[in-house]
Amino acid sequence: MKHGLSDRLTIIAELTTKVGMREAFLDYTVDNLGLSRSAAGNIAFEILIDETRPNAVLFYETWESAEAQQAYMAWRVQRGDLTVLMTFLEGEPKFTALRGIAA
Repeated sequence: MKHGLSDRLTIIAELTTKVGMREAFLDYTVDNLGLSRSAAGNIAFEILIDETRPNAVLFYETWESAEAQQAYMAWRVQRGDLTVLMTFLEGEPKFTALRGIAA
């Protein structure tokens, strides 16, 4: 086999804020961005807005491994951060997990 999967994991989280809540949501997430970026195993963490959909926000995350991302999520749940985050959202986030090809 000439290729395999990279250990790195990229997550794209698609979130839809409640009407009128996007700015408050962005304030909350930007205030917490440093914690996400400094988490063990984090390579990149970006907050993106969709200019065509005013309530759509995406998180673009790259992690050294799936285990690092899972440990981060468990830590966020333990802190209660996901409960707070959900108060801003219209529904459940959609997560896409992507692995690169190691060539």
